[in-house]
Amino acid sequence: MSGNLLVVDQISYKYAENTKLALENLSFSVRKGEWLAIVGHNGSGKSTLARILNGLLLPQSGSVTIEGVQLNEETIWDIRRKIGMVFQNPDNQFVGTTVKDDIAFGMENNGILRETMVSRIERVIDLVKMREFLEHEPHQLSGGQKQRVAIAGVLAVQPDLIILDEATSMLDPIGRTEVLETIREIKSESQITVMSITHDLEEAARADRIIVMNQGQLFAEGKPEEIFALDEKLVEIGLDLPFSVKVSKKLRAIGVPLSKNHITEEGLVNELWTLQSKN
Repeated sequence: MSGNLLVVDQISYKYAENTKLALENLSFSVRKGEWLAIVGHNGSGKSTLARILNGLLLPQSGSVTIEGVQLNEETIWDIRRKIGMVFQNPDNQFVGTTVKDDIAFGMENNGILRETMVSRIERVIDLVKMREFLEHEPHQLSGGQKQRVAIAGVLAVQPDLIILDEATSMLDPIGRTEVLETIREIKSESQITVMSITHDLEEAARADRIIVMNQGQLFAEGKPEEIFALDEKLVEIGLDLPFSVKVSKKLRAIGVPLSKNHITEEGLVNELWTLQSKN
């Protein structure tokens, strides 16, 4: 990873009906090729940030720059071409009668040649592992499958940055795992840049880096291990620790010799198997 793709510099925003700032002097950057998770409880400013990044709102002070282009009224459409958004409810994004038509829609709007569209559809449908569903109606798919189609549609227009805006919050555990594994594999294979905006710390644990927001400000920033080491400080601002971290803490408290509090269930299970095999 090298260089900053997105730079958010001291942005603030206040809704007219409120006396308190929704965002206050918020600054952070996203490096090319990384997966950055932004987490926070309801009211922390995540939704306002998402609207600004998508050009639905403009910051009242400070600046947002992506690939050297600063967000303003003149550049909104240029910015939107650089950022692909995957929202909470994929049904709101579907416009095609089949999965193939839906993936093609964004490319058609961007005036991409048919030959290029066909090759991109072939590529992204395999990336999200949905080839057998190409001729299916999107609304008939499972929640996890719908989000994978939505991701394919975003990938097809080749944005510089993909933002997942609470994209797994309406999914069951199986669907959530499907989507997060898809993102992890795509990032590994294609070196895309991902930002996930979420309240789910288990989702954030899969990212390369986490930013914690609280009351419109940056509360903490670091690698997942560093963020979860904050422990009760996260609970105090309304966040819940990942299940694997809580289980690790309880096992260590009763004497199980774990090397650390694991941030993923896979890591916890692997160490428990290793300990068991030594006995």
